[in-house]
Amino acid sequence: MAEIILTIVVEVVKCLAPPAYRQISYLRESKYMSNLQNLKIEVDHLKSERVRTEHQVDEAKRKGEEIEENVENWLATANNVIVEAVKFTDDEAIANKRCFKGLCPNLKTRRRLSKEAERQKEAVVKVREARRFDRISYCTAPEDIRLISNKDYEPFESRMFTLRNILSALEDPDVNMLGIYGMGGIGKTMLAEEIARKVKSDKLFDQVVFVEVSQNQDIRKIQGEIGDKLGLKFHEESESGRANSLFTRIKAEKKILIILDNIWENLDLRVVGIPHGDGHKGCKVLLTARSQDVLSGKMDSRPNFSIGVLNEEEAWSLFKKMAGDYIEGSEFQSIARDVAKECAGLPVSIVTIARALRNKRLFEWKDALEQLRRPSSTNFKDIQPTAYTAIELSYNKLEGEELKNIFLLIGYTAISSIDALLMCGMGLGLFQGVNKMEVARARVLTLVHKLKASCMLLDHISKKEEFFSMHDVVRDVAISIASREQNALTATNEQVDGFREWSDESAVKRYTSIVLHDVRTNVLPEVVECPQLKLLFISADKESSSLTIPNNFFKRMIQVRVINLTYMNLLSLPSTLGFLLNLRALSLCYCKLLDISVIGGLKKLEILCLRGSDIKQLPTEVGQLTWLTLLDLRECRKLEVIPPNVLSNLSHLEELYISCRSFQKWEVEVEGVKNASVEELKHLPNLTSLELDIHDVNTLLRGLFLEKLEKYRIRIGDWYWESTNIWRREFRLRLNNKICLKDWLIVQLQGIEDLELRELQEQDVNYFANELAKVGSSELKFLRIHGCSDALNPPAESKRQEESANDMQSNEIILEDNVNISNTLFIEKVGY
Repeated sequence: MAEIILTIVVEVVKCLAPPAYRQISYLRESKYMSNLQNLKIEVDHLKSERVRTEHQVDEAKRKGEEIEENVENWLATANNVIVEAVKFTDDEAIANKRCFKGLCPNLKTRRRLSKEAERQKEAVVKVREARRFDRISYCTAPEDIRLISNKDYEPFESRMFTLRNILSALEDPDVNMLGIYGMGGIGKTMLAEEIARKVKSDKLFDQVVFVEVSQNQDIRKIQGEIGDKLGLKFHEESESGRANSLFTRIKAEKKILIILDNIWENLDLRVVGIPHGDGHKGCKVLLTARSQDVLSGKMDSRPNFSIGVLNEEEAWSLFKKMAGDYIEGSEFQSIARDVAKECAGLPVSIVTIARALRNKRLFEWKDALEQLRRPSSTNFKDIQPTAYTAIELSYNKLEGEELKNIFLLIGYTAISSIDALLMCGMGLGLFQGVNKMEVARARVLTLVHKLKASCMLLDHISKKEEFFSMHDVVRDVAISIASREQNALTATNEQVDGFREWSDESAVKRYTSIVLHDVRTNVLPEVVECPQLKLLFISADKESSSLTIPNNFFKRMIQVRVINLTYMNLLSLPSTLGFLLNLRALSLCYCKLLDISVIGGLKKLEILCLRGSDIKQLPTEVGQLTWLTLLDLRECRKLEVIPPNVLSNLSHLEELYISCRSFQKWEVEVEGVKNASVEELKHLPNLTSLELDIHDVNTLLRGLFLEKLEKYRIRIGDWYWESTNIWRREFRLRLNNKICLKDWLIVQLQGIEDLELRELQEQDVNYFANELAKVGSSELKFLRIHGCSDALNPPAESKRQEESANDMQSNEIILEDNVNISNTLFIEKVGY
């Protein structure tokens, strides 16, 4: 009845007062139910749209894409509207109560709920219609995992110093490309990653891109990696098209750092599409490589930073971290320290070995230490494959067999000087097409430089250019490769003692090289059949130089070309040594020698080194070695006799070294034999390098023969200098008070590079200045005049320019207007 009355009232109002009809219509139950039903329908529609959108969002997220902000906002709005509408429809039954015990509807509540249902329906429809998206998501550059903090990175001071220098270089506006180089496994990549993290956190660059290049350059792969990290999708097929797109994308970044890790060869950045330098001042490139030559020579990178091995404490700290701190203060500590030392500061070796031994038992640690001390390819496979692989890869990438052979030779012989390498290389015939010692020396220097640039060799601790060193782990790999590829045997005293290899005849016959270090006991067999042997190195322990060679030891080594015996007791050389007709190089350094006349039968011998031996007389049989090109008699302090005509018979001699407290008794009669004269050296037509000490000034030649020598170090008078290799033309003269400089004709001044004169009188200085003016001195780099402060004044007509130079208390001096002095001359004032 109430609903009938209400319907009549609504119809009357509709006719009499149309404006009030809409408001009063909310009171009708049909209107109310219609609004409520429409709301539920629209909510269901919106829910469907929400589900569809959520599915699209989930799919985009699985692809690693970022969701558009308006999509995220719409979903949030839709959720709010749906929640509100559902809550409303769930609560309306409770709110819709009737008056008078349910006999009459609650018109006030009905009107309110009906209006609210209509309002919420319109809101739902508005949200649903607002779902008009051009796209749900967009692609972004994913975060580079390399730039996430690395818990294994240790901020060692030796690394932090280099890191700070690199960061400083990156802030230099004049630097657009720089590099890091070091041997395989040294930590170049880890340092580069830390630099990337640092510049990103410090906001030095807007973008940082890290890409590994590797030894097999793949331009498309490099382009793809850079593009991925910049959120760039390529639509071009050709490399050049992709390069253009990449170039444009990188140019859009105001400041960007691109790190190209593991460069092996030249990489043309233009081909890749990387602008730098004048092409884009805001783009800087950081390279890492194993070879300095690749950086500076092929990539023209400046500056370049070298990273070396960790010091002992840094290495131990890293080793403990990888193996576990439990090793310190336990029964493991002593052996763990020894294992860590065998890694020799190489991070990749430290990490792989320490992790491999983590939580292992004590006997496993001891076995690992023994393996490390006796390197072989099989040992490396189990204990440190990463280190072995990294270094072997560098070896495989060396250019040419010549460089590879030199690397292996240095590795398994432990050679550490240019001289020793020259003698072995020439003796083995490793330098194709090279017959002259001076040419061979230049080749050796070049090869050593290449190995250093490739970080396969290191500078010697002395920093002298004539010496070098090899990292212990690198040497182990070289020994392993040489053993596998060249049948080279290398052993130390611990391995030689009770040496079983001698009894394995089949193995011995295959050896091409035998190297035994620090031998303490006489373990050499009477005879060894080595038909393939080309090189023999045996060094006795310095403290126990009683090691001898059996007389028949060389009998069946007919092909051997190089023999190096050090610190051995060879008072009488084995007679079978004379059977070695193919021998090219013989070194008996620091050996006890008495009779070496047997070497007269070595007709093909080209190199003879007796350096540091205690030989007293050079036998006349040496004069029969007419093919000898190098004779080294340095540090032979007991040498008193060189018979006449022995040296002058060596017509092919190119290099002669008699110095450093060695032979001094030129032309002096000793035990009825008159010694050789310095003048004999004039009759050596091929002599190019000479090191010579003449103690007695009175034996000085009138008119030296320096003009035909390429390099020399000649010291006349009382000089007590340690011997070093010859790298330039040096002449040092110490006069006594009875001799005046003008009595000697130094007509070769024009070729001297380093000249030192001591105990000169004033007239000697004037005479020298005049002679210098006559012959010219364009090649003179160093001039030192010692002793007489009154004699240090150049002629009045000369011009003087005084200023400090280097770390010497010296003056720079320019003599005579017509003297061509293009280099600095140093006068060192020395008081007595």
